[in-house]
Amino acid sequence: MKEIWKKYRKSILVVCGLLLLCNLLSTWHPYILKQVLDVDFSSQEIETILLKFILVYTSIHIVLIFLKNTREIVTNKVVCSIIKEIRKKVFEQVLKFKMVTFQKYNSSEIYTRLTDDVDKLFNLFFGFIYAFVNNGLHLIFMVIMMFIANRNLAFIGFATVFFVSLVSIKFAKVLGKIDNRTLQIRDQENREYSEIYNKNKLTYLFKLQKQNVKKVNDLLNRELKNRKKYIFVHHFPFWFINVIQAVGIYAILYYVLKVDTSISLGSIYLVLFYTKECKSPLEEIFNRLEELQTCFNSYQRIKILLSEKNCEDMEQGEFVKDLTGDIEFQNVSMKYEKEMILKNISFIIKQGTKVTIAGRTGAGKTTLTNVLMKLYDIQNGKILIGDYDVSQISIQSLRNNISYISQNPYIFADTLRNNVILGNTEITDEQIMDLVKEIGVEAIFEKLPDGLDTLINVSQLSYGELQVIAFIRAILHKANIYIFDEPTSNLDLATEQMLQTMIDKISKESTVIIIAHRKSTIESSDKIIYLKDGEVDKIVNKVPV
Repeated sequence: MKEIWKKYRKSILVVCGLLLLCNLLSTWHPYILKQVLDVDFSSQEIETILLKFILVYTSIHIVLIFLKNTREIVTNKVVCSIIKEIRKKVFEQVLKFKMVTFQKYNSSEIYTRLTDDVDKLFNLFFGFIYAFVNNGLHLIFMVIMMFIANRNLAFIGFATVFFVSLVSIKFAKVLGKIDNRTLQIRDQENREYSEIYNKNKLTYLFKLQKQNVKKVNDLLNRELKNRKKYIFVHHFPFWFINVIQAVGIYAILYYVLKVDTSISLGSIYLVLFYTKECKSPLEEIFNRLEELQTCFNSYQRIKILLSEKNCEDMEQGEFVKDLTGDIEFQNVSMKYEKEMILKNISFIIKQGTKVTIAGRTGAGKTTLTNVLMKLYDIQNGKILIGDYDVSQISIQSLRNNISYISQNPYIFADTLRNNVILGNTEITDEQIMDLVKEIGVEAIFEKLPDGLDTLINVSQLSYGELQVIAFIRAILHKANIYIFDEPTSNLDLATEQMLQTMIDKISKESTVIIIAHRKSTIESSDKIIYLKDGEVDKIVNKVPV
């Protein structure tokens, strides 16, 4: 955040300068009226004097209109630029998170930070400038002008403004605490909505509708109770402020009528005007304080996200363009928090072979491939690829050499072409269709209305069809190492056989690691590594080592 402030420091100073000029002129023009009221109307030059005052008063307003318009344009431009910079920075930070970092935050929380919280920063910066700089300067200049008019009356006016300010600040703090509790409840609601939406099938199958409704209703009732309290505290101080202001005005009138009757009409007008006028900027500050407290909470949450240290540095380490050679695990151990998942794993996968990782659910199969791709850090041991220690090479170069297919295919809301090439413009339409024909899955592509330009919706394709698209993507992004996590689990036997043929073809040029349960996949492998409870149970070599 400090970098952003430094970048826009000059622009912010320009805005502050415009605010200073606007408020100086805004508080000066009532002083012109004070001078008019104090003029000796019996003077022979009264017309010339009044004309001079009219010209000055009109000129001030013309200049003020121009400055205010300039201020609005410059302020909005600066604030929008800052918000754009913050949104970009937050998004880039989230993209750098390690996998373990994502486990600290619920998906709905990250969505809220990227959208709602960043939007509220606009109100924070815009509100801050107008509430504390614009209205603050206006108040300061008005108090100064009161003292210029009459010192004794100014003390009464200043005391009135001071007590009104104390009341406003006190209630703003109370409102901030209430609003913070409301935001916490909203976060809980978002988590519930996200979970219910993502698990909608379970909700229907296990008839959990009533249970989910009760959960959400409880949260909504808590939010409603909090908001009622907020409304009461929000409206309570206004009548109190009006009473304080009325007492102040009465005290000024009492002073000029009973204590010092020599004070000029212009001075009385000016002090009364500014005492009454102070209510408007104070109310604005009070309203902004409520918003600012809400926005400041958003700012703090974004700051926590930006200060997250557990992030990936894609370029740290040695860059290796062509990462080839045997893959060797040497006493590798890895844990999630306190639970040990991999325990002293050791084995070798020869380059250009097809190896299957087998074992029961929870044995550590997927975790093993995750640490190979540096999605998670290992606690002990080494992972070698050829002559390179994986921990010493950059994440970017490692993942450039690995092509991965998960059990649940990742498909983006984009065209079929973009889902396949993933930004690699070197992959042509001809290459895509040649591979489609080679595998023999033309039927999937032929049913799509716009071919490769069809916008993919995961609901319009079966899991097997989505897996085929993911498989084509992985093959076209040629790599030295292929990792398939249950690649044929959602396919019919005919398609599975076609893909198995493709895997066999790939393994002649690249190293292939398959996580599988199916007997057909296991039997076609060169080596089978069986895991049990995070340890290597046994290794079966089907070809000579």
